[in-house]
Amino acid sequence: MIESPLLQKMMAQNWHRAIGAVLKGRFGTVPHDVTLLLSEVVNEGKLTKLAEAAGKCSDLDAFRELLLS
Repeated sequence: MIESPLLQKMMAQNWHRAIGAVLKGRFGTVPHDVTLLLSEVVNEGKLTKLAEAAGKCSDLDAFRELLLS
């Protein structure tokens, strides 16, 4: 677990880019609300689950639901 808030944010931004790239590759354009919701997540555990979901969710609505939970 990373203690520094700055390092956490930087690591989260890398996750955000990677997850966004997977979503874009699978579904085309990623809606702004999904990108915005994703950018608010900094917890590494949740980001790991979201990365897994990005690769296997049925559609962007299913991914959005995970972001909101």
